[in-house]
Amino acid sequence: MAVYKQFNTNEVVVSPFKANKRFRFENNQVSSSDVCIEYYQSQQGTYLSGSFDTGFNTMQDGVNIFHSIKQLYYSNYLTSSWGDPMVTASFRSGGTGPQDQNLGQNSIVGNITGPRFENFLQSSVTQDRKFAQFSASVAPIGEAGTNTNVSESIDVNYNATPDSINIIFNAGEPNLESVGIDETYVLSTATWNGDLADSPFESALAPFFVGAFISNNNSTLTVASGTAPSFITNIALNQFPQTGVGKDAEIRIAWDATKVLNIEFTVAGEDYSAGDILTITADILNPLIPSATTQFTPGTSVQFIVEESDLNISPVQTINASQLVEERINPDVFLVADTPLGRGLTLKSNDVYNFITTAAADTITLTYLQAPRGPSVISIPSMLYGEAIQPSSFRFEYTSSINFTRSIVDDDGQGNLIATQSSSPSTPGDPGVPYWSGSIGQIFYSQGIAVITGPDSGSLREFAHNVGYKDNMNPNIISSSLSYSSSITIDENQYKCTVRESEFTFTTNPSALGVPGVLTTKPGQLFQSFDIGTISPVVGTYAIQPKTLLGTTNASTYYVFKDGDNNTIGQQYKIELRTVGNKSLEFIGWDGNGNGRRNALGQVQFNSTGSPAGIAQGFCDAINSVEGFNGEISCSLFTTQVANDSVHLIQSQAGEIGNTRIKYADSFNLLTFQDVNYAPQPSRGQEYFGNTLLGQTNYNIDGVDTYTGNKGAILNVTVNGTPRVVSIEVSSSNASNLTIAETFGGKNYNVGDILEIKGSDLGGSGIGYLNLVTDDVVKSNNVEVYHDFCTGSLFTPYVTTVGLYNEGNELVCVGKLARPLPISLYTDTTFMINFDTN
Repeated sequence: MAVYKQFNTNEVVVSPFKANKRFRFENNQVSSSDVCIEYYQSQQGTYLSGSFDTGFNTMQDGVNIFHSIKQLYYSNYLTSSWGDPMVTASFRSGGTGPQDQNLGQNSIVGNITGPRFENFLQSSVTQDRKFAQFSASVAPIGEAGTNTNVSESIDVNYNATPDSINIIFNAGEPNLESVGIDETYVLSTATWNGDLADSPFESALAPFFVGAFISNNNSTLTVASGTAPSFITNIALNQFPQTGVGKDAEIRIAWDATKVLNIEFTVAGEDYSAGDILTITADILNPLIPSATTQFTPGTSVQFIVEESDLNISPVQTINASQLVEERINPDVFLVADTPLGRGLTLKSNDVYNFITTAAADTITLTYLQAPRGPSVISIPSMLYGEAIQPSSFRFEYTSSINFTRSIVDDDGQGNLIATQSSSPSTPGDPGVPYWSGSIGQIFYSQGIAVITGPDSGSLREFAHNVGYKDNMNPNIISSSLSYSSSITIDENQYKCTVRESEFTFTTNPSALGVPGVLTTKPGQLFQSFDIGTISPVVGTYAIQPKTLLGTTNASTYYVFKDGDNNTIGQQYKIELRTVGNKSLEFIGWDGNGNGRRNALGQVQFNSTGSPAGIAQGFCDAINSVEGFNGEISCSLFTTQVANDSVHLIQSQAGEIGNTRIKYADSFNLLTFQDVNYAPQPSRGQEYFGNTLLGQTNYNIDGVDTYTGNKGAILNVTVNGTPRVVSIEVSSSNASNLTIAETFGGKNYNVGDILEIKGSDLGGSGIGYLNLVTDDVVKSNNVEVYHDFCTGSLFTPYVTTVGLYNEGNELVCVGKLARPLPISLYTDTTFMINFDTN
């Protein structure tokens, strides 16, 4: 049973509240893959892939990080920490002509564009964002930063060149600290200080030797016509395809009677390298040769591979550090995996330089430029802070490995990061001596981003660089910790449902309802249907309750798979079938094959597209399938006006005791949408089952179920002196030895029922029968009444479950009571339903 109650506005209360959770991460816990907090070191300068990797799990490029925070948070603070001035423009009139005409000389003076970003301002407090120190965020290496001494150099002793990509220095060199080079610098250039001829640096790009000669080792560029042998000279090489970057060389091309023989370089050009492939094609070469001479076969070509001996390779004095594997300080050299040779230089894989062995002893000058790193960024993922970081809850602690300054960074609740710095503790538990406090950055609560811009004396601005990055972690990570509180809004929904006294003290359970079919009280009518059988009664008048016998007729009904216009109805069918064992299945039309397949909702699908016969066959197959009723319901095609457009269903032992006619509530549930408005036809709760509203009258839709039991009628049977039964009438009074019935005529009788009258109830023996005909049963059409068990004054339904439904009648949540609760007949009952969302 189920009842519904509509809520009013004053009965629904939604109360939000904030839930916070505290997090703290020590040392390298932030780098765990299940935490995913990132420390990013932003970097000024030009983006170069792979140059400034930063982060622990989600690696980013430092230059990209720098420009991201600039755009999101600091585009209004590029010239002043208090904010850039408002950009304005003035209109200057150009005057008018003698007749006041516009001469078109008006102009706008001043900038007309400016910062247009709010930068996620989090309060009305004036912001102090120290980003202007990065020279409007565009300074190249060596031209900005807090240290004005932007260039330093040191000489190191060349030791050896073990291979073409490695050079090593003497042990212990270079001593960078001796000249003030620290981790704020990166290597810029390396310069050989000895004779150029002895330099270990060699250019991989070089001009050709004039007269260099390359032979053709195949015959793919073939002669088609003309005189031979011959040649053509001063041909620009760049007009032919080549793989390298070389330019400006010229060649002489020679051929014999069948093919091109060789090329010879007449102009050296520049920037060619060993391994370059030069391709001479007939399609480019033919227009360069006089037609009377020679023409080559169109579409043919020949390739020449440049060798090192063809090039005038020379040593160079200086190489750029961009060609070295490590642009940070003190790169290590490895000849074999995990076998260090000492400090030195290692080339990237490149086509610009090679290292060559030299016997000369001299020094190499390493020149360093200060790398003006940008702010350090702490990025906390949303899964760890919810909607926002709780203001005034953020704390970051870090001890610098450079000067051992201990910094404690807290947010002030207004989006600013305030650092308190002290000397490093001398003993465990010693807080150190505080000597400075001030603003060093901002925190953006709703994005989980903290940006440390500095300046400060504890290396906070560059702490992310100092702790390292993925697979290059530095022990400095041990000297840091991070804590904060997350924030999430939880909506508590409260529904107040008041059930008034005696409200809902009824049931909508179909099993409580029945059609009031009762035996007639017309005098003599029942006796006309009496079959004496073998009865042998004793003279007298008896009040009895007859027993209703089972018949053998099964319930049957029909589905017609067409609408009123005899058109196929596609996927408008949704049918529920229910057996006497209360097994219920929904069958749903769909546009696929494989009748009898279940979908995610547990519905059995059948193909409901195409002809009526095809739909009917699909429905038959689905019912008889393993996923369907697997033979529990007999299903066959039934021919009407359109061949095989109907399905005949036969259900053994249909319905329940007391219901002889097949009804919606007790056997099959038809939810068929057949008209253009998708209204159910027939409507829910029809008395007869089947498509009764489709005008089909040539088949029976009123099956008969079978059962054993009494239906409550009280009969007065009179036996005369023969002895024989002479009268059977419905009693007008109750016999004292019988159970009180709803009506003395019983209930739920149907034409075709057989009532058994036992001779033993009439003082004798044998059995007689009442075979009910139409005049024996009185029915109230389309009326259903409650059975007597739920009509008494003491009937009180019990509440066991409360469910909330939305406007689409979809179940949102279910609440189970700890014990069944009766609906009161005398007082209001109020249910308070609370549940949380978000």
